[in-house]
Amino acid sequence: MPHRAPLTAARLAEIYDEHPTDFVLELEWEIHRLRATILLANQVLRSIGSRPADVPLVVWEMFVRTIDAEPCLHDSRTPRQRRTLDRLRDAALRRA
Repeated sequence: MPHRAPLTAARLAEIYDEHPTDFVLELEWEIHRLRATILLANQVLRSIGSRPADVPLVVWEMFVRTIDAEPCLHDSRTPRQRRTLDRLRDAALRRA
């Protein structure tokens, strides 16, 4: 059975805005953790560059396609993310 389409950052923000419960927040933190793992896997993939000799071609190609299709690598920041980054930047500038 195929997977559902992946959720974008904007859709995840909408879900929390529609259901701002502790339970949904807990699920979204888990999604955040998994997306961070995907970002790390993408960094490793890009630093490796080419398929390691001990990885079968079919496995490597599926890995590359899977990582490349992840929306967290292409999503625009949500308004909430932009506000958080702006606050962090402003606080860092005040400390400097």
